[in-house]
Formats: sequence, structure tokens, C-alpha cells
Amino acid sequence: MKKVIVCFTLACCCTAAWAQEADSLRMDSIIHTLPDVLVKGERPMVKVEGSAMIYDLPRMVEQKAIDNVYEALKELPGVTEQGESLLLSGRPVNIIFDGKVTTMTAEQLYTTLRAMPAGRIDKVEVLYNAPARYQLRGAVINVKLKHQTDNKAALQGEVNLAWNQEHTANFGERASLLYNKGPWAVDFMWKHSHGKDFGVTDETSLHTLNDGTTHDISTREVSRYRSHGDNFRLGIDYNIAKDHRLSLVYSGNYEKDNSRQDVSGTIEADFRIRSSDWLHNVRLDYQSPFGLKAGAELTYYHNPETQWLASTLPTGTLNYEITNSQRINRWKFFIAQEHKLKHGWGINYGTTYTTSHDNSSQLTAGTGDRVSQREDNVNAYFGLNKNFSAKLMMDASLAAEYYHSPLWHRWDLFPTLNLTWLPAQGHVLQFGLSSDKAYPEYWAMNNFVTYSNGGYNEITGNPQLKPSVEYQAQAVYILRSKYQFVAWFKHTRDYFIQAPYQRADRLTIEYRYLNFNYQQQAGLQASAPFKIGRWLDSRLTLIGVWMREKDDDFHDLSLDRSVAYVMATMRNTFTLSRRPDIVLTADGMIHSKANQATYDLPGSGYLNLGLRYRFCKQKATLKLFCNDIFRTATINPRVDYKGQHLTMNFACYRTFGISFTYSFGGFKEQKHTEVDTSRFKK
Repeated sequence: MKKVIVCFTLACCCTAAWAQEADSLRMDSIIHTLPDVLVKGERPMVKVEGSAMIYDLPRMVEQKAIDNVYEALKELPGVTEQGESLLLSGRPVNIIFDGKVTTMTAEQLYTTLRAMPAGRIDKVEVLYNAPARYQLRGAVINVKLKHQTDNKAALQGEVNLAWNQEHTANFGERASLLYNKGPWAVDFMWKHSHGKDFGVTDETSLHTLNDGTTHDISTREVSRYRSHGDNFRLGIDYNIAKDHRLSLVYSGNYEKDNSRQDVSGTIEADFRIRSSDWLHNVRLDYQSPFGLKAGAELTYYHNPETQWLASTLPTGTLNYEITNSQRINRWKFFIAQEHKLKHGWGINYGTTYTTSHDNSSQLTAGTGDRVSQREDNVNAYFGLNKNFSAKLMMDASLAAEYYHSPLWHRWDLFPTLNLTWLPAQGHVLQFGLSSDKAYPEYWAMNNFVTYSNGGYNEITGNPQLKPSVEYQAQAVYILRSKYQFVAWFKHTRDYFIQAPYQRADRLTIEYRYLNFNYQQQAGLQASAPFKIGRWLDSRLTLIGVWMREKDDDFHDLSLDRSVAYVMATMRNTFTLSRRPDIVLTADGMIHSKANQATYDLPGSGYLNLGLRYRFCKQKATLKLFCNDIFRTATINPRVDYKGQHLTMNFACYRTFGISFTYSFGGFKEQKHTEVDTSRFKK
């Protein structure tokens, strides 16, 4: 069982606010090759290949205080940070490696990205509307890797030690090795993390019941967490010949968490949770020199959890022990083919089959519910691309997908179109149409109930929850190779979200994922870099969004809310000295007030500072940082909508830390495809 998060997703950047660790359902409501065309200009960092924009990311970050992949990706134009994840032009983005689909939850993916040094990046592809051959829909960042070590050293490696101090301390140790000999390449990564967390949540609820009585519920929850975990990976590549490769990868993860929440005020409670989770993933990939790709993947995930609650509420007492368990087995098989034809045409086609088996249970005093259900997903696609001239390119595809579960059986078509025009050197105009589908977590679709805030909050599953379908139109313009402007409109049908609802029949706040009629967004983004000599390198990003959410049946209410908000981020790198190599970073963000579902969200912002020192012939790196200096990043939401009255205040702390990294053998870290657990219990 991991932290329960109330994360307000504003389709651009908001900071996650940490709430009660409650249960297994997160209270989470608010996440044919064409010729290369070089975009020329002052120190060009980007070129266009079909629908992809290729960035020379290593050169963009070489002088910055960046020591991992996650921080490096934040330097891409249009990329902003939401809490502890990344967005591309205000929308969630898929991150993959070497064109291989990332198979990992967002939480685990970003943990892994932070554990990986940035030196192994070769280049990065950014696609605002990924063609179907990527086996993903929507925005994609494809990290291209350097697959060979320095010829002077067959064995290379890196070790890292880190300490982060918020209210309590967390520690991390990492080791990475890369070995090449002849056609063989072997890489290994291990990271151990351990430490404690602390949080305080003040919650006030003015709760009106059907009998006309009004109850003023005021609580303070003090949460203490202790955890440790290991991430490990072993990859073996065999290069049969040029562009002819066989790859085998094993990825694993183990984590154990213990937490305790003490609730005082109107409710007195002692709540304890003990959980652990195991993840095993094995993937085999084959790539041929004639455009054929095939692969198979097996994922096993198990998350047992035990909760104990002793609570006194205005309506009585609760004393229980609940045992939750989720066990997922998932298999994936795919085959894809690309052909280069005459006159600049190219075609691609393929199919993917995914099947999963969810075995979940919730037991109290030996009795309870068990769920055993299977899902099947078949996707077949066909795409074509064409370079009509040196200035006009097209990439189009159509995917047909069949989704089968015990409740839903549906076909969907997903068209994608990208048109790229290069009117002059340094200018790029791209127009895209795309569609996508999002699936809820497995656990959120089970009819289980668990508690938080001493039992006053109930987190309830929804077996009727449907996948959402998204349609988006987008235009991207790059001026003089460096100034970027993006405009988009998005409509999401059956948009699902979880928000609090004060029940009128009993003294309970219910958190339950529901499908809305739709969500709509229209947005504008501008991103501009600038430099002053050799000592300052900055990038300013401005985003404006209009958003509307509509639901005719939000419990017993109707909901139709719209809002416009703006956000500005600025990243600055000051080169204090080149010999010795010392740089200072100063990153800031401000966000206007907004809303989501029934929540009203105040404005927020942050200022982060970092100092990096490289020495010992660039083999050693020492980094110091302090994040959220003014303690303004945390959002304290409020609900005041059609008789619903609720406020939440979360403790906010500065975070400071230090890390030391040492590389040997000319090491540059390998990036990896990760395991998809986005629908597993967190």
C-alpha cells in the first residue's frame, strides 16, 4: 500500500498535495523513414523527421546541473512538470525508449527516470500525435539510446549516493553497469531506497443530512510512513548484424511500506497499514534489418496489504482488520512491419494482443469478496507516410481496437493524421489530429470499500466504470528553430475522475470514480529560450487553458463547470565557473486558481535552487538542492458546490538534499523500457 494522493490534474502543472494514506484505492482526482530535414538557425537543437521533432538533448543539457533522465526531459520545449510527473503542452505524455512501448505505471516510471543518469541519451523524438506504428496514442517522447560503450573500456559503471530531507529523511543508493564485447551488450541496474515520510492533514466538513441536521466535522490526521524498496533490471542484447537485434530484459521491483495515521478532533482514530508489492517482468524483442519487429512480454504483479482501524465517530465506533490483495498476470504479443516504397511512400502495419487476469480480494474476519476477471485487447493498425516535397510531409494511420471484459465489449477506431510544412529555414508548422483511450485501474473497477480519516471517508470501487475516449486537434509552430507555439482543443468522452461527495443518507464522504459526460479543453502555449553570454541559459514557458467538465449525474447532482487559468514556468542555469565546473540552477513556477470536478483550487507556485560541482576529471559530481523554498507548492483544495462543503489543508515542507555520483570506464547510463503497472493498485 502506497501513499494515498489527492493530485489535482489541471492539464498543465499543479503540485500534488499529499493527503491521508487510507487504503488501496487512491483518492486521486485531480494525470518508411522520411529524409531528415534540418531546422537551421542559431545553434540548432531540433530537426524534423516526418511527424517527429528530433532534439539534440545531450547538447541542450551538457552545461546544466542535471544528473538524471527525468530532469533532462524537463529541458525539452513544451514539457512542464505536474507534481512529480511530466506533461507535454498540457497533456499527459507517454515516455518510451528506442520505440519500445513503456510498460510501467507513471509512479514507477518517474522513479526509474530519476534513478537513471542522463549521459546515455543519444537524442529524443517528440511526437504530439504518435502514429499507430508506435503502438501508443497521444503525445509521445521517444528516448533514443546509445547502445555502445566507449571502445576503450568494455566495462563501464556508475555509483550514486543521495540524501533528501523534507520533514524526515530519505536515502538512496544506486549502481549501474554496462558491458560490451563483440555482438553482446549487457546492462544491469540496481537501486535501493529507504527512509521515512511525515504529513499532516487538517480537514473540515460541514455535512447536511436528509433529516435536515447539519454536522460540523473537524479532524487532524498525523501520518507517519516508513518504507524501503529495490528496483533492478538486467538486459541482454545480441546484435546479429546491422539493424538486426535480439533483446531479452528482466525488470523487477520490491517495496515494503508501513504507515500509521493518528486522527484527532471530532473523530478519534488509530489507523495502521502494512503492505508490500512484487513486480516481475520479462520481455523478448526481435528487430530485423527488413523492417520486421516482433516481441512478447509477461508481467506478474502482487500487492498484499493489511489494514487495522480503531475509530470513534459521531455515529459510533469502527474496529476492523481488512486484508486486501491484488494479483495481476498479463501477457502481450506484437508483430509489426514497415516498408519503404518508391517515390517517397512508406507503409506500416501490425497487430498487438494483450490479455490480463485480475485476481483481487478483500477479506474481513475471514469473509469478504473475491474477484477473478479477464480482459482481452486486440489492436490492428495500418499507416502510410509520404514526403511530397522538401517542405511538405504527411503521416497518417488508422487503428481498430476491440476491448473485451466481463462488463464491456466494444470496438473503437483511432485515426491519426500529421501534416508538417517547412515554409522557410528555421520555421516548422505542424497540424495534427488524434484520438486515444484511457483505462481505469483494475482495483478501481472492483466493488471494494476501504476507509480513511478515521472511517469518515469511504473509498469505493465502481464495477460500471468505462474507459474514456479522447479526440484532439493541435497545431505546433516553431519559429527560428527555438521559439515554440502550440494551440490545441481536446474533447474526452466518458472522462472518469474521483471526487468527494458528502452523502445525504449517512455521515460519510464517499470517494468513487465516476464517468462524466465529457471534459473539454482549449489551450495555448508559448516557449522561448534566451541566453546572456556564456553565463546564463534560460527558458520561459507560458500556458493558458480553458476547461469545461460536465456530468448530468454526479451522484444526485448535476455538474457543469468551466474555468480559465494560466501558468508560467522559468528554468535558469547560471554558469558560475568553468574551471572548476560549478553551475547554479533556479527554477520557478506560478499557477493561477482553477477548479476540477467539485474542487476549487487556489493559486500555487514554487522556487527551486540547485548547485552542481564536477571534479576529478568530470568523473565525480556533487549536487546540492533546495526545493519549494517559500513552501507555496502545495494546493489546499476547497469544495463549496450545491450544498457540498469541505476544506482540506496539507502541511508543506521545504525539501533539501545532497547527492554524490562517481563514474568509471567512461560510463554513460543506459535508458530502459519500463513495466506498465498503470492500472495496478497503488
